[in-house]
Amino acid sequence: MIEQSFSILHLEYFLAILVRVMGAMAFAPIFGNIAVTRRVRIMLGIAVSFLMFTTNPYEPLPYTTFMEYTVLLLKELVVGLSLGFVANITLTIINMAGQFIDRELGFSMVSNFDQNFNTDTTITAEFYSMLVMIIMLCSNMHYYILSALSDSFTLIPIGNIKLDSGSMYDVMVQYMLDYFVIALRISLPVMIAIMLLNVVLGVLAKTAPQMNMFVIGIQLKIFVGFSVLLLTIPFITSITEYINEQMQKIVMDMLQVFY
Repeated sequence: MIEQSFSILHLEYFLAILVRVMGAMAFAPIFGNIAVTRRVRIMLGIAVSFLMFTTNPYEPLPYTTFMEYTVLLLKELVVGLSLGFVANITLTIINMAGQFIDRELGFSMVSNFDQNFNTDTTITAEFYSMLVMIIMLCSNMHYYILSALSDSFTLIPIGNIKLDSGSMYDVMVQYMLDYFVIALRISLPVMIAIMLLNVVLGVLAKTAPQMNMFVIGIQLKIFVGFSVLLLTIPFITSITEYINEQMQKIVMDMLQVFY
């Protein structure tokens, strides 16, 4: 016969795990998507928290008063929100690359409201984001998120959080620098093709001024841009793999901030 004891101290320990997990679920890719309803997200968070509770042995929490326990829960919430946020923000790289492309093609005026980020997004950006999300789902990226969340309890035990604001600032600044560079590299084929097309149109405008290059240029930009996008679609898998590596890197860097 198996005997198990579950006291109020175990409940407090479980609530601390639940707060970190729910904080990560609120912003994490796939789990934090607007298509996932709140009820499903809450039930999934409780289930994952229970698994984390069973795999992580109970340790007494370092607090003596109710206020100290509240501060402990707030720290756990900060850890969860930070992990989910930095994992989700990597997906905006492909979104920015799509906006760079649409700016060159003249599609930047056509925008759609993105409910996940509460901002306007363009056609190519939304197409790229959906395509990358599907590839990540097929490659079991959501398992990595759960694995990283599980490892966070090993690296950062409950109640032993040491926030280094200076390191967090350095991590975010370095990521923002890489953010623009990666987005520019993804959109570079279309940008180079459109730049060469503009040079050709400029030469034609000088040699044949009677031609309306403005009308011709708009149609040629769309044709050339779509042709380059069609040729570069097979590289989306490599782009997704690279973004996934960047996600793992920034999640690990963020974990090091808290211990």
